[in-house]
Amino acid sequence: MMNLLKIRLISGMVGYALVAGAIVAAVLNHLQHMISWSSFFAIILFFLFVEVVNIQLVSAGSQKKDKKKLINIYMLTKVIKVVLSLFFVLFYVILNKGSDLKTFIIVFVVFYILFLLAELFAFSRIEKHIKANENNE
Repeated sequence: MMNLLKIRLISGMVGYALVAGAIVAAVLNHLQHMISWSSFFAIILFFLFVEVVNIQLVSAGSQKKDKKKLINIYMLTKVIKVVLSLFFVLFYVILNKGSDLKTFIIVFVVFYILFLLAELFAFSRIEKHIKANENNE
């Protein structure tokens, strides 16, 4: 049952990334503050990768009966996301040396917040699934 939920969450995250990416691209195009397409897609792919890994880790951790372990795994995913985000932005800054840096960081923060909302939804679905399984036992 958890595998089906995991597949649905990952599929939903991919769909969310496509919709959020299209909306952000339309807003940037309207404001005429577009960053390079490669940078734009790199941001989307980065967050999509991080969120899929987070879903994998939390859903695997939810199989265990220990609630403290699940909380620790959730906190670990938060730390991993922050550290990887810092490295990603640092890598971009080193490679591009200031070209469209301000717009890149704004877009990055917008996607960080958008994917944080998606992550909250995904983790709440996992938590509901865990509670439903506990009630069935």
